[in-house]
Amino acid sequence: MDTIIKILLIDKEHAEYLLVGHLLTQVHHTDYQLTWIDSLEDALDQILSDTYDVILLDYHWGEKNCLDLLNGARSQGCKVPIIVMTNEMEVEVDREAIRRGASDYLIKGHIDYQLLERTIRYAIERKAAEYKLAKLAHYDHLTNVPNRILFRDRLDHAIQLAARDSLSFTLMYLDLDGFKQVNDSFGHDAGDELIRACAERLRACMRKSDSVARIGGDEFTILLEHTESTADIAHIAEKVMEVISRPYQIGSHQVVVGCSIGIAVYPEAGMDIDTLQKNADMAMYKAKLVEGSAYRFFTDSMNIEARRQLLLESELRRALRRDEFCLYYQPRVDIETGEILGVEALLRWSHPERGLVCPSEFMDVAEDTGLIVPLGYWAIHRACQDLKRMQLAGLPPVVMAINLSLRQFNDEKLVERIATISQETDINPRLLEFEITETAVMENMDLVALCMRALAQLGCRFALDDFGTGYSSFLHLQRLPISTIKVDKGFVRDITRKSEDASLVKAMITLAHSLGKEVIAEGVESSEQLALLREFHCDQTQGFYFCKPLNFDSVSKRLEGEPLLAH
Repeated sequence: MDTIIKILLIDKEHAEYLLVGHLLTQVHHTDYQLTWIDSLEDALDQILSDTYDVILLDYHWGEKNCLDLLNGARSQGCKVPIIVMTNEMEVEVDREAIRRGASDYLIKGHIDYQLLERTIRYAIERKAAEYKLAKLAHYDHLTNVPNRILFRDRLDHAIQLAARDSLSFTLMYLDLDGFKQVNDSFGHDAGDELIRACAERLRACMRKSDSVARIGGDEFTILLEHTESTADIAHIAEKVMEVISRPYQIGSHQVVVGCSIGIAVYPEAGMDIDTLQKNADMAMYKAKLVEGSAYRFFTDSMNIEARRQLLLESELRRALRRDEFCLYYQPRVDIETGEILGVEALLRWSHPERGLVCPSEFMDVAEDTGLIVPLGYWAIHRACQDLKRMQLAGLPPVVMAINLSLRQFNDEKLVERIATISQETDINPRLLEFEITETAVMENMDLVALCMRALAQLGCRFALDDFGTGYSSFLHLQRLPISTIKVDKGFVRDITRKSEDASLVKAMITLAHSLGKEVIAEGVESSEQLALLREFHCDQTQGFYFCKPLNFDSVSKRLEGEPLLAH
């Protein structure tokens, strides 16, 4: 015999079992092993057991049929072909049973051994081909775990079961910490090997009833069914972190990565696919704010915050459409002459109900949703328009300083758009100075440097904002086209009271000057601070000591007035 085909016959009639067995003995090139059960009670477990190669199923059981059994087999990913058997040709079987996942059907009393053997063989071959295609469509090619498509299908099924039986389940979103460094340092092949190893570890530490999927990049999801308590879920999260954090041998290198896990529990964190995914992702973002591997639950307070952010996002989009934003300007003052050499454009939201809203109340949402990109272009365009208005009014020339975020650098049209805006507003790009924080630089040094150099070619200048708060300031000054540094107001605040802060600020100014950079001190609020900064030979100052941020008309009056401080 070439092969052994294991067949499960689910039929209430013993005579049918004997008949099928007799027909199979007439097939000579294949050995068939026939098992018979005459009850539907444990039929689904038998079908899903992976013990059999094909199922023969009697469609009618008294007044009932087997559609529920077929539905259950299909929804739980049955890999075995099911052939239904009926007493006569029936349209219902043709339309319903086949649509519910049956591979074929046979009419009792009209079956000979050749038809039976051919039907079984074709059903097995067809099912194998279907499974191969489904695997290509539903499994991640790199890790062989379910992909985003199959994951959503399984999540939908989990929601349906939980809603029907009043059960709870847990969705975890997992993101690797440190993957980018491995990928950048050792190459994409090493990155792929690390992703495969992580997927294997996740799969190995999960129960059979749980599901691991890769939804893209270095992000995975874990679906935990029948979770009993918050403590149990926490223990699983800790186990996952421990497993992921063990060293990996990637080629000749040993690497270590961590992970951040966001946890959403049904139904508290949502009752539909999109809400659960969004809330698990938000919880993961909270976990990433913690140093080292961590997990965070999506709590009620986070849910309130999510609703607040959704409302705020909607309001921001409406505000952009209705042109509710405006710019205020804070002067940058020459520390020796008191002349205004530049102004920093500061975004404000003129809310129809709340009045003037500062960026601290909405900028995080604008960043997270990507609204910062169109909002940023609006700000650049308005700042250039206002600068042109100042020139046409004959006001003294000033530099226009505008903040840029990392999300704006991620826009591939950034350089082109800024060039177009400067042309449309007839502004010399040499009068534009873009401020960028060290944090944004460190997020993607290569991308930021590329954009900065292209903008520098246009004539634009750059200032490094919040100088001293990052951890590689000196490197930035050497590698990037930065002409100005802005000493963070946190350092300026205590220079008259703490000698160590004064020494630090003096050292920063000296270093910057040695590298040919100008220095602006932020947050100046007193004449004592100003006197000390002048002693340290700081170039420019900015802060409430001179004035608060002003609207266009007010800053224009300041520009045509007397210097803001005496010699």
